Amino acid sequence: MSSSSSGRLRLALLALPAIVLLLPFLMAVLFVLRFSFSAETQEIAGFSLERYAGLLDPFFLRSVLLTLKLAALSTVICLVLAVPVAMLMASIQQPIWRRVVTSLILLPMILNLLIQSYGWIMVLGPNGIINGVLLKLGLVDRPIQLLFNEIGVLVGLVQTALPLAVFPILGSMRAISVQYLEASASLGAQPWRSFRDITLPLLKPGLIGAASIVFAFNASAFAVPLLLGGRRVQTMGVAIRDMISPMFDWAGAAAAGVSLIAITLISLSAATWLSTRATQWQGAR
Repeated sequence: MSSSSSGRLRLALLALPAIVLLLPFLMAVLFVLRFSFSAETQEIAGFSLERYAGLLDPFFLRSVLLTLKLAALSTVICLVLAVPVAMLMASIQQPIWRRVVTSLILLPMILNLLIQSYGWIMVLGPNGIINGVLLKLGLVDRPIQLLFNEIGVLVGLVQTALPLAVFPILGSMRAISVQYLEASASLGAQPWRSFRDITLPLLKPGLIGAASIVFAFNASAFAVPLLLGGRRVQTMGVAIRDMISPMFDWAGAAAAGVSLIAITLISLSAATWLSTRATQWQGAR
């Protein structure tokens, strides 16, 4: 056996445990895909495209647009917040403080989504902390509506997904050599110029990875839109839940789930392609 064949065999054996672990999830996706073409609503029987045709309803299309809008906005906000946090974490040298900051960043991933959402209800509600402070300062005459609208959902999505953006960017940040920044400073570049021309381009792999993870995570979010948006913010996750119960349209929910996966993959592929094209255009200049 040649060395190249032996290397491929070793890689296949190393990947085997991951494939075994992913196999049940792939089978579940295939099951949902088959269910989406079912002619019956509550069992797999026959073949029909009726469920996908039903997704062209204006109500569901509005859910699609709203989901993409909230996922895109939350992704941009998470990236803007994650970059300075990642820079701070990369600059910390003491192990104890590094663990403390890491624990604080990971806190939203540790706490249950229900607890986090109810916490935001206490903060954003009409009698919550924010409205209480605004009323006491005389900045508003009556409580402003921060819950059961897109603002509340956006806040919840950003808070829950921020750790997913920080750590991919942190990995890219630690890979940047300090010599680049020192050379830039020695040539008279201001800190903001060094960040724009050196740090930000070198962070591109981490930014793309973070954006992909956050967008996919928030596009499929269910608990946060349901609790902080109620029935007024009908994202795709909430719409799929309503198809399952109380409508009991399992085949329609399967079709909506497959559509959500497809829309997410298409959006991420388009974003990656545009980023690559932009890099090529900058290099051509």
